[in-house]
Amino acid sequence: MSGCHYHEVVSSSQTLLYTMRMTGADEAEASLGEQETAVVLAAVDTSALASRVVDLAARMARRTWTNAQLHLVHVFKVGRFDRPSSVGLRAEDLKAEATSYLDFHVRMGRRQYPGFVAGHFAEGDPASEVLKCARAISADLVLIGTHDRVGLEKLLLGSVAAKVARDAPCPVLIVRPKRRPYVKAS
Repeated sequence: MSGCHYHEVVSSSQTLLYTMRMTGADEAEASLGEQETAVVLAAVDTSALASRVVDLAARMARRTWTNAQLHLVHVFKVGRFDRPSSVGLRAEDLKAEATSYLDFHVRMGRRQYPGFVAGHFAEGDPASEVLKCARAISADLVLIGTHDRVGLEKLLLGSVAAKVARDAPCPVLIVRPKRRPYVKAS
């Protein structure tokens, strides 16, 4: 940026904020960019990590863009190994439970983000459906959780987050569970 005169760095707990003084031409270009709507897509699954994904997506939409939309997508996948605890339930009941789960996260997103929040429900392969949704809404950022599977489970199931990160039409933020440092007992 040739029009920048100085950079000021303000530190607030864990966040660094960069501000710049711009020339008139740079300000005009920036105001055009602010009018565009940024689209943030958060993929939620049935894990405890989903709430953290929604929280981070809402915070990023609120703090990063003045005009953003928050979209949440939940993919319903029915397969032999997908829902072992739900044996004996009808597919309609499982689908109703999945849409209820998405509704819960949409309400959570609306409490955390004052702008536009929408939910998207899809059926099929999670990675493919998240990518389809990202393309359909022209996402500017995708947030997705990962479970860090290892061994045979990773070989059989693969990593949805890795597939989305590899093929997404925009940047992807992979959210991991927070790890606590190992403390040796004395």
